[in-house]
Amino acid sequence: MREEGRGGALDWGGSRGGPGRERMGGRAWGFVEHLRDFHDVFSIVSGNNGSNTVENVSLRSSLRTPEDRTHAIGDVIKSLGEMIPGIRNGLYPVTSSYGMPVYFCLERAAAPYFGIKAYGVHMNGYVEKDGQKFLLIGKRSDMKQTYPGMLDHLVAGGLPYGISCKENIIKECEEEAGIPRSISTNATSVGAVSYMDIEGFRYKRDVLFCYDLKLPADFVPNNEDGEVDSFKLIPVPHAANIIRRTGFFKPNCNLVIIDFLFRHGYNAKRRHWRHTKLGF
Repeated sequence: MREEGRGGALDWGGSRGGPGRERMGGRAWGFVEHLRDFHDVFSIVSGNNGSNTVENVSLRSSLRTPEDRTHAIGDVIKSLGEMIPGIRNGLYPVTSSYGMPVYFCLERAAAPYFGIKAYGVHMNGYVEKDGQKFLLIGKRSDMKQTYPGMLDHLVAGGLPYGISCKENIIKECEEEAGIPRSISTNATSVGAVSYMDIEGFRYKRDVLFCYDLKLPADFVPNNEDGEVDSFKLIPVPHAANIIRRTGFFKPNCNLVIIDFLFRHGYNAKRRHWRHTKLGF
């Protein structure tokens, strides 16, 4: 049967009910094939959705507690090995929506393979000089498992289990840019950006909670965790032009910076954008 004729769905509620259904999308059925051997964890039932054949995947009802489900899914992820790259030993909560009860937790890198909605925080760090705004941009380490060497926000990270967005921003500020708590507590929540992306077995459904932080004009960031090679101060219109003309930025950073542009009025000034050379 042709790939585009099949789909996959993960029903985390199983037969006992739960926080709802997490759709994996039409290209994720190939990943479902790799779950068939885990009979004690998953129930896989074929069905029809109009003209398409759909694989409905449920967790076994014998997995009664969040701890049971977390342990079982963790063993599956370990068994899949290199099929899921970039294991970080960080757990993401699986819920019906943000802030709802946790049904189980799973490895952060595995979330898109299971079609799980993941959450993160991204912060636009900027300064003002002579009436002009500048964004502080980081260049990711070439040793990063994901998007090595690409441009990134001054501060960004996934939202792990058991920590609030604001506390996570404060933590990431210190680790990624050496921003002390006395400054990072001034970071302002400005909304959220969501997106979907399908690539191979991965169905990425992310929600990014966005923050702005105006920094002192003479602030110099200092990476503490080895994940950033360098930082550069770039005029906001130049950052916009890099997004428009190149693929240098990590893709989801584009969305958050574009949101910054609209909120700070730069959409009306795009006729003045010019191409700029990078100096990283």
